[in-house]
Amino acid sequence: MSIQIIIAAMLERELAARGVQSLGPSDCMEIVENLLERLKDLDRELAARGATRR
Repeated sequence: MSIQIIIAAMLERELAARGVQSLGPSDCMEIVENLLERLKDLDRELAARGATRR
């Protein structure tokens, strides 16, 4: 089981606990994929900033 599937399931449960029923598993998976991509981009950007400060 991939980390994305686990996080998507967690997101779906958290949203349901807060009354959000309009997003399904595929929506949650897409959100997680987008968030992980943004985190990778941020990590690369921060690494580049750190490299230029040396």
